[in-house]
Amino acid sequence: MTTRPAAVTVEPGYSDIGSIPTQSLNGPGHIAYDASLYTTSDAKRAEITDYIRMRLGDGIVDVELDKEHYEMAINQALIKFRQRSSNAVEESYAFLDLQPETQEYILPKEIQAVRQIFRRGIGSVTGTTASQFEPFASGYLNTYMLVAGRVGGLTNYELFAQYQELAMRMFGGHMNYTFNPVTKKLTLVRKVPNAGRSYASVQSLTADGTAAGSTITVRTNTSYMADIGNTLYITECPIAGYNGTYSIVTRNDDHTEFTVTSANTLTATSVSGFDLRKTKIYSSAVDQLGETIMLWIYNVKPDQMLFNDPYAFPWLQEYAYSFAKRIVGEAREKFATIAGPQGGTQLNGAALKQEAQTEMEKLEEDLKTYVDGGTPLTWVTG
Repeated sequence: MTTRPAAVTVEPGYSDIGSIPTQSLNGPGHIAYDASLYTTSDAKRAEITDYIRMRLGDGIVDVELDKEHYEMAINQALIKFRQRSSNAVEESYAFLDLQPETQEYILPKEIQAVRQIFRRGIGSVTGTTASQFEPFASGYLNTYMLVAGRVGGLTNYELFAQYQELAMRMFGGHMNYTFNPVTKKLTLVRKVPNAGRSYASVQSLTADGTAAGSTITVRTNTSYMADIGNTLYITECPIAGYNGTYSIVTRNDDHTEFTVTSANTLTATSVSGFDLRKTKIYSSAVDQLGETIMLWIYNVKPDQMLFNDPYAFPWLQEYAYSFAKRIVGEAREKFATIAGPQGGTQLNGAALKQEAQTEMEKLEEDLKTYVDGGTPLTWVTG
């Protein structure tokens, strides 16, 4: 066995043979981005500000920039980087619970693009009773299809996969959609049917007052398994003020009595008898959702991640410096000279503007050659 020489110093986080121990990655599996492990955005902004000041000669000459100018230069560098660089986004996946009879969904603002939608089922019918195939969760996959010497084999698996793909194309396994990157609205070109909204009939509605903020007690005819904190909807009540969306404050042990806080003015403190013939309650926590789909998305990287990126940070630093230089040039160009002995002092505003423009154009060209760590283009046909 080879041992390392005694004179070799092992870097922290590495083993004797230079590999990364598993425990330093917090165990097996996915390595998540942990903001606490990296320099904060404020610290990196301060670092860029100091870099700009020193490059412009602050301390030797007077640099006419205020704090707002430095912040603006850094922000403009981030804006340009997010606009031009593929390294400003990251590929990821997210799950979306579809609501019955709902086609439009507003996604988080961090999502820039939705590339594809994946469904769990192979056809238009999904759920626990649908024809589904989940190879990573099927115990028989290892024991029947992939084990040599047994019935079946990789050929059977390939044929089954091709059958599954054909069935998805024929029976709605692929979902058409549109996504607006500005409003973040995802529109599905189909309606997911109501997969079993669970309503409960109301026995009585009573309130301790008629003003907004009053406590409403809802009693049902049977147990309804909503819980404290769940959203509760009251519908088709003929007494004004009761219909609406509420959050459950308390419930009894057998789930037949709930209290909520009124958001509107009530026209009566109790509702019973004939007025409750159509009144119902329901909660999304009890509903059987239409379907869960997986979104293949691209989301923006947070500023802190870009500032700690060894490829992106130098570009951001240089662009912010060039932008700040142009601000100084704009200010100095307003006066050709400063009055003083022997004709005064000649200012270099025009030269600074020209240098800054050349540097910024060069940096934008660098994005095209992926100096920033972006992903190069693949083959383009047409």
